Amino acid sequence: MVGEISPDGNFVWNGTEWMPKDAVTANQQIVDESSNNVFQLGGQELAGDVDWKPVTDKSDEGGKGKIIAMSVVGMLILSALGWVLYAFVIDPMLFPDPYSKTKFVSVVDDQPTVDEIIAGEEGPWSCNVDMKIEEEGMTIRTNYAMYASSDTARLFSEISVPFGGSYTSDVWIDEEKIAWKLSEDDNSNKSLVTISSLDTSPSEEILRNSSAPVDLCFLHHQIVESMDENPSQKFSSDQERFPDEDGVRAVKVETKMEINDEDGEMNIEVYFDGDDNLLGTKISNQSLECLVTLSSSSFSQPSWVSSADSEKPMLLDLGFNNIWTSQHTSLVESQFNATYSMEGTKIVIYDSEYNDEGEYTMDIMYEVSLEDAMNGGALIQPTNWNNEPVNCTLNYTDSDSDGLISSGDRVSVDCEEDVLNGGILGIADENGIAQKVNMEVPWLSPLFTIVALLGAAMLVSRRENIAN
Repeated sequence: MVGEISPDGNFVWNGTEWMPKDAVTANQQIVDESSNNVFQLGGQELAGDVDWKPVTDKSDEGGKGKIIAMSVVGMLILSALGWVLYAFVIDPMLFPDPYSKTKFVSVVDDQPTVDEIIAGEEGPWSCNVDMKIEEEGMTIRTNYAMYASSDTARLFSEISVPFGGSYTSDVWIDEEKIAWKLSEDDNSNKSLVTISSLDTSPSEEILRNSSAPVDLCFLHHQIVESMDENPSQKFSSDQERFPDEDGVRAVKVETKMEINDEDGEMNIEVYFDGDDNLLGTKISNQSLECLVTLSSSSFSQPSWVSSADSEKPMLLDLGFNNIWTSQHTSLVESQFNATYSMEGTKIVIYDSEYNDEGEYTMDIMYEVSLEDAMNGGALIQPTNWNNEPVNCTLNYTDSDSDGLISSGDRVSVDCEEDVLNGGILGIADENGIAQKVNMEVPWLSPLFTIVALLGAAMLVSRRENIAN
């Protein structure tokens, strides 16, 4: 039998003869080693650089990948836990504490009133009223930005309506000039008038004598007054971020009340920061949303003022200035209560009409120096129906004796006959006949705004449908 070992253990039968056991074992080892290295390339040289790596290196790379993946997952979990911790634990701890009704009243009492701002006691002050009204699928937007300091003031206003586009106005007032801009895109609508002074103050003209919704900037004072009169009025306080772009942490006081008779009951939220500074107010009902934002940051003259057209007539007119009798007196009504120098000014009698191009024109018929009119009156001689000269005296009275053209001054004409009937009395300078300029976007209560503007929009829509 092949492989059989002899009885003495020294030989192995290979099938034909007995072979020494040591020789057979050596041959078997050579065969086994050749079989084990059947895929080994031995000393052959390979073309190129084949990157052979030990199996242990590949295993190490797989382990590193698992470690990186686990690290990323861990970081995500920690980030999520950190966000949850901040949002639900740390962030609420950083909010100011809610107010009691007593604290609310006390903090509001410390806020400046409109009288204190006009008096210049509070430094720079600004209020932005941003309102959106939605009704019947249409949206009306208005924005008013009011700025006031001891000697300057500014009012920016804008209204956007369906089918009507938008209208903007920007007015700057200081102790030397009044500037206004009536369009964002048209540079020709930038105008400026130099003044001598104001009988009031820039801030009073913006906060007292404009049509802007100034009362909404001081609604917190009205709320306190209403609570005094009605102790059962809703009051609640909570922590909430102020609903503007910055969204600072705030304490919110919420109530319900009527602002005016036309608009019904409103939801009102008043916001304060951690130092009890008033941030603003949110007002809303089913169709209206209004955000009032207050600030004490300083402000400066807008850049467009420096390039405004300064060759504009004075901003004033004479009340009841149409002449219908032989004797007539008119009072000066100065826009923004501004005063003007008398130097180079004239008292004029003019007529006005629309020309063939639809332009409004004013043609001066008679004129005299204002200074001459002050010194006993200045004489003009229009002719009567018989072409005969008639003596008329123009007189100017400086009512407050300040040597300036200002509201309340009187201009009069006294004729021997009714020869100036149909003429118009006025004041002029080198830039033309003085006149007031409509610079304001009209402010109405939200309800009236909806009715008026939606009515106009529906009318326009119907006309377009008929035309089509």
